[in-house]
Parts: sequence; structure tokens; C-alpha cells
Amino acid sequence: YLSIRIFIFLLMVTVCRVFALNVDEIINKTLERYENLKTFHAQFQQVYCDSVAGICKNYEGQIYFLTPNFFRMEFENPKQIYVGDSVSLWIYLPEENRAVRQNFGQMPFAVNPDMFLRGYEKTFDAALTKEDEDKFEITLTPKKDTEIYNKISVMISKKKFEITGITIIDGAGTENKFNFDNIIL
Repeated sequence: YLSIRIFIFLLMVTVCRVFALNVDEIINKTLERYENLKTFHAQFQQVYCDSVAGICKNYEGQIYFLTPNFFRMEFENPKQIYVGDSVSLWIYLPEENRAVRQNFGQMPFAVNPDMFLRGYEKTFDAALTKEDEDKFEITLTPKKDTEIYNKISVMISKKKFEITGITIIDGAGTENKFNFDNIIL
């Protein structure tokens, strides 16, 4: 009787492993989900932790995306609006009544998942680092050193293959984490 239980357990484990998705399959299904993306809207929560300064800050807001590379992020407290394209990033600070322009090349990640997931194997080593009932977590580690990030973790919904979170960690240990809710594609 015990040997039958062990056999059934081993059979179930084997079957589960056969049907489990690997990193390439998860990324490909995610890319398929975003393939015909025209617009994107979501609410976000951001946690920014600077280990050198010993601070963590929480932000909330909304993000809008329009293909090919236009986006707008509205932060609530303090009120800030970021507007970007493939060339520039404008940061509007209503309380100070001023705007600041930055070169888009200074941005740590692209809003469009196609820009960092498609052909990822050329730029990143990827690993499925966590899997639970609702989501996959894939960690992308750059093959060449970069000042912008040491690691990017991407949380992907198992049900819809939508990106529900992105965490970026730089060389100084600063962590910039975004979680997305109420995603509309």
C-alpha cells in the first residue's frame, strides 16, 4: 500500500514537471500577449529603496503607454508627471511649476516589454527564480556589466501572461520595484 502511494506521488511529480513551462516558453507567451499592443494602462505601486542612503520611498500612480514608445506616468504623492518617447523624458513637477528634460538613453528600462524580452538571450541570462499559484518570476541578469542595472526581475501572471511587476536592482544595491494592477491592454 505504501509503495503504491510512493509510485503515485512520483508519477504526479513527473507529470507536473512534464507540463511545467520553461523560461523560453513563459517569455514567448508573454511576448505573444503584448505582440499587437497599441495601448496599455495600469495603476502602479512603486517601492524605491536606496541601500547606500538607507531610505525606502513608496509611490502610487498610473501609467499609460502608446506604441511605439510613448508613455506617461502620473505619480500621486508628490504629484509628478513623466512623459516620454524614444528620445526624451519630460518630468513635470506641478508644485514647483517646472519641467525637466532628460535623454531617454538614461532611463533604466523600457516600458515596452518587447524592448527587453524579445531576443533577451543576446543580452541577458534568464532563470525562472520563483513560481507560485498565480505568477512566474523570471530574473534577467545582463551578460555584460552595466551601470544601470545588475538584475531585472519580471513577474508574469500565469493566467494572462501579463507583466504584473518589474524589479530593477543596480550595482549599489538600489532596488526599484513596480507592481501593476488593473491592467488594460
